[in-house]
Amino acid sequence: MKQKVIVLAFFLLAFQIYAQETEIEPVVEMKDADMQPSFYAGQDALYEFISQHFKKPSIPDLIGKIFVSFIVEKDGKLSEISTVRDVGFGTGAEAERVMQLSPKWIPGRKDGKVVRVKYYLPIPIHTNQ
Repeated sequence: MKQKVIVLAFFLLAFQIYAQETEIEPVVEMKDADMQPSFYAGQDALYEFISQHFKKPSIPDLIGKIFVSFIVEKDGKLSEISTVRDVGFGTGAEAERVMQLSPKWIPGRKDGKVVRVKYYLPIPIHTNQ
């Protein structure tokens, strides 16, 4: 009986440690962050990066904005990249692909601590064909 109690206690302790290690930290909205995350080289460099990697569809005079959202993790990596709105013709999927290529960002902060932040990014598109 004593062995069963010891084994049970061991499993409960192991489960508690596992649960703590796998606990997902909360996500802070952009408006609630004291310091918003930023592309490591600044906003102009971000749009230059997107411009260099984004493959525009071959649709003449396509004008609009793509909106993507993602989480800037505490280590600066981007996760949960998704399209909020696009102009069609595969532009949302292409914006997601480009953001997957992004180098690490400078993470956001709240109350002096590095936090996960949900970020929304508008990407203008204009084809001249």
